[in-house]
Amino acid sequence: MAEYRMLVVNHAVETGGAERVLIRLLESLDRGLFEPALACPREGPLTVEAEKLGIEAHLGYPSPRLLEVKRRSVGNSGAGVLLYPYDLARTVRGLARLIRRGGFDLVYTNSAKADIYGSLAGWVAGRPVVWRLHDIVTAEAFSRFNMFLFKSCASLFASRVLAVSGAASEALVALGVPRRKVRTLYNGIDLASVKPERGRESVRVEWDIEANAPLVGMVGRLVDWKGPDVFLRAAAAIARELSGARFMLVGDATFGEKSYVDELKGMCADLGLEEKVVFTGFRSDVAEIMASLDLLVHASVLPDPLPTVLIEAMALGIPVIAAAGGGVGEIVEDGVTGLVVPPGDAEGMAVAA
Repeated sequence: MAEYRMLVVNHAVETGGAERVLIRLLESLDRGLFEPALACPREGPLTVEAEKLGIEAHLGYPSPRLLEVKRRSVGNSGAGVLLYPYDLARTVRGLARLIRRGGFDLVYTNSAKADIYGSLAGWVAGRPVVWRLHDIVTAEAFSRFNMFLFKSCASLFASRVLAVSGAASEALVALGVPRRKVRTLYNGIDLASVKPERGRESVRVEWDIEANAPLVGMVGRLVDWKGPDVFLRAAAAIARELSGARFMLVGDATFGEKSYVDELKGMCADLGLEEKVVFTGFRSDVAEIMASLDLLVHASVLPDPLPTVLIEAMALGIPVIAAAGGGVGEIVEDGVTGLVVPPGDAEGMAVAA
């Protein structure tokens, strides 16, 4: 039996970069020291991976309306905003009850929304809370109210904040969180885990892409701040100069934002890219798909805390182009280990490619 029980709290069940990092952590965790369990909204790719590792998932956290909270708002409707305190209190109360009844010794939050309701629940339950911070909390990305929540919860209720990059650490300290609470802990990758099991050609065959066609990809969750629209505009510019080039968007939207994928597909049609762009949706074989690329593009329009996908691509020997800002400079040395372009600059991205 493990010495401690740890409850991992994550608001998303789709496996984006933060969730892939979490899965690697759970795979490597010393089970003699920690017995982990997962608290998340519902079943999904993340719970499937947890089940493979023999980790119990507790569903229903947070309440559905809290999933509508955005970086710059607390809901999609007036009712959602008005009911936010009720939904937050309901989630905190239920999660605190789970922490106590489950005999958990530690709460580990792994996503922005979970940082807020998870730290409040840990405080109510009288348990220490550790944040794994995957965000750069600035006015550029978050509303004033959400920044207040981050500052208050980190300062008052988190025992430690483990930020994924120096940029994420410094932004939180600048917000007013005591520096003694914040540490920088970079995401590592297991080189064996990014070793593809299938050959480049067999991956391309799935989408009818010729073996010698230049293939450019973007890997990650399809949300607006990640810049998939910028990637598509750059793709259109590249296609005008290189007619045989193909492009891939590897990933899916989060719950409640599926319409954004339809917008991107409509954009493809407007740009004349319908026959050149592949939307893979959620994939569990990201390493194999990434290994089939000739170039990986990171296109975030807001500072990205630590785009692990760049580390994974570089480990595979895939050239990278990245949008400047956030933790990108802690990974890519411009002109040496990759190329860095201004965020939102589709033409500059196309020229770099």
